[in-house]
Amino acid sequence: MNKFAFVLNPFNIQNIHNYCFISRLAPQALIKVILRLLPPFKIHRAKNLRSATGAEIEGCFIVCPLLSKQVLTMAEDAVLNMILKAVRLGEKAGAKVIGLGALMGIAGKGGQVIAEKTPVAVTTGASLATAAILETLEQAAKLRNIDFSRAKVAIVGATNAIGQNCALGLLDKADTIYLLAKNADRLRELKDYLTTQKTKTKVIAQGIALDAVIRDADVIIFTTSAIEVPSAATAANLKQGAIICDIPSPRNISKEICDQRKDILVIDGAVIEPPETVRIGLKLPIKDGFIYACMAETMILAFEGQTQEDFSTGFKPDMNKVNQIKALAAKHGFKIKFTSFGNPI
Repeated sequence: MNKFAFVLNPFNIQNIHNYCFISRLAPQALIKVILRLLPPFKIHRAKNLRSATGAEIEGCFIVCPLLSKQVLTMAEDAVLNMILKAVRLGEKAGAKVIGLGALMGIAGKGGQVIAEKTPVAVTTGASLATAAILETLEQAAKLRNIDFSRAKVAIVGATNAIGQNCALGLLDKADTIYLLAKNADRLRELKDYLTTQKTKTKVIAQGIALDAVIRDADVIIFTTSAIEVPSAATAANLKQGAIICDIPSPRNISKEICDQRKDILVIDGAVIEPPETVRIGLKLPIKDGFIYACMAETMILAFEGQTQEDFSTGFKPDMNKVNQIKALAAKHGFKIKFTSFGNPI
């Protein structure tokens, strides 16, 4: 039986309260200090998981006790040191594949630095997340009668793995793709790569100037927090009828903005429903039983026995892996879900 481990961090203070009731009695400032002092630890164990093929796995979930905002503002070396300690716990638990969730998978060149320091196969879940985003965007466009061939798409965080794969997957489908990221060199490399694909789609490197395109964008894909690309997304300046795919934590588009703008549609883009026999029992801020694509990809690789080499690591686009993991997800009974703020649309 293959074993997996999954490394994650608490999304916010409420996430901590859900697991530690006594934390409600402490000031938030004190909680943040304590979190930075704690080492990684196992928070949950999932046993007797069985896929649609009958394959069985088990695994553990390991917490890096850092809030998302702390991860985004800390020195990367300190974050990587914490992640590596968590990975060592996974190794000791006998994991054959280790998943790095959300911000844990962005640090260190998209998990590449961590992958080079462990003999265990590593994935960030970027491939299945991309597959889920592209599928749910297509559903959203049909729901809102948006013609993708005329649509202008802004990808915020375009140079990470998910952003690059989404850009590649939308070539020849969207009219215009605006690429937004803070690393100018990688942004220029991505634009040059995309424009060599002989595409009819206009590709524009926009830097971090989201405010210059937000009123014109029919679709906005947030793959990163607005701490990287300052968000100009407010109730007043989003385009009428815009579709927004918002996968980071903390989120870029609040429920309050949606309440003010009933015309826009915010989708999660990377939510997966596993088969009944793969319910992990972990408390997540989405519908009970649903999991995130990064978690699902880790488990699918363990089910499939693909534990000899890393899967979704680094920042190079690879649509072959996107298509491969989507097919494996279907094989093992995992379904991409069309959700908004964790609830089915």
